[in-house]
Amino acid sequence: MKKHLAVLAATAVLGVTSAFAANPFSDVTPQDWAYQAVAQLASQGIVNGYPDGTFKGQQNITRYEMAQMVAKALVRQDRVDAEQNAIINRLANEFSAELNNLGVRVSTLENKVGNFAFTGDARLRYQNAKNEDTNTYKSKFDYRARVQFDATVNDNTKAVVRVATEKEFGQNDKDNTTKASVDHVYVQHNFGKYATATAGRQDLMIGNGLVYDDYFEGAVGTVGTDKLNASVAYGYLQGGSYLAEGQAEPTDLGGIDRKTNAQLSVYQLNYMPTEKVTVKGFYADVHEKGINNVYGTSLDLKLGKKVWVGGEYAKQETKGAAGEAWTAGVGYGEADMAKAGTWGAKVQYFDLKQASPVVSNTWNLNDQNRNYRGYLATVDYTVAKNVGLSAYATFDSKTQAKKDNNLPEYYRAELNYKF
Repeated sequence: MKKHLAVLAATAVLGVTSAFAANPFSDVTPQDWAYQAVAQLASQGIVNGYPDGTFKGQQNITRYEMAQMVAKALVRQDRVDAEQNAIINRLANEFSAELNNLGVRVSTLENKVGNFAFTGDARLRYQNAKNEDTNTYKSKFDYRARVQFDATVNDNTKAVVRVATEKEFGQNDKDNTTKASVDHVYVQHNFGKYATATAGRQDLMIGNGLVYDDYFEGAVGTVGTDKLNASVAYGYLQGGSYLAEGQAEPTDLGGIDRKTNAQLSVYQLNYMPTEKVTVKGFYADVHEKGINNVYGTSLDLKLGKKVWVGGEYAKQETKGAAGEAWTAGVGYGEADMAKAGTWGAKVQYFDLKQASPVVSNTWNLNDQNRNYRGYLATVDYTVAKNVGLSAYATFDSKTQAKKDNNLPEYYRAELNYKF
């Protein structure tokens, strides 16, 4: 694609007509990287030239015109692929001074320094958390803050580091300081438009999040489009717990010691035949003695514009139903952090058997990963742009036993900020 664009641009500069398009920047030399970048974006419909068909390379007026084009490209940045996004970011960095002089207020520029982009989030949370030592529940406030640094290495590669801190209100530290940790550090490379590889410490969601949605150390490769894509992950789980065959208690998979973390390969296939139907399937090959492999599938349906129904099923490769886990639910509306006043609500039922393959699920359920059945109600509301309020509550929570099986209910409320 790049070679084709370069030939197209060169022939246009020489005055050779083309069946595809005339050169919109006839006064810019093809040796200029900015010329090549803008020509590529123009051929893909991201930016447009001026009516007179001129674009003068290094003169002040040219940089002024370039800044106007970059500003237009930035407005469309949420609708481009990773390769185009990297090109736009590089152009924005190059012409940031001109954009400022033009008075262009583009939020994606204001948090950039050189090749770095900065984003982050903060959370205030109130919940009744389980004390594993006493097996009792206690209500508490805690907070979390995270800052992510995205560095553009080249047009196809970026490096990401995220620093996070989390603490319970009133929690005593020996040195009275709040400690930060690096919870994300990875490198991502795009091989054209349809293949991506990521290596390092990152998030991994298996299926729709019933089995695992937590930190992961390893490599993930993805091939395909939004409609149909496949991925392979190989590495180590970094969160949650897993019940090995024959064990009465789960194996702890927390921490960063790879000797105690589950090593596995995960194969996933996602298919979206229409905008209202999404089907996913996965197979997790666990490379640990005594821990069975896991497979599962999920289905999401949109009924009209507001109603959602969906569910997920997962099972260990064991006989009988002891290794099964499933959830099903219905929802109405959807909260969008970019649009104040939007909201959504869901009710889901969970049935997690005694040997359930759930390790660290999306909904947290206060670490109820097995021997659990009950309902979860969720409400999300966008208070203001980039400020969201979420509330969770379980009800009718029970163990799988038929008698004396009631469990304490779990609840939490969160105020989330994005910046």
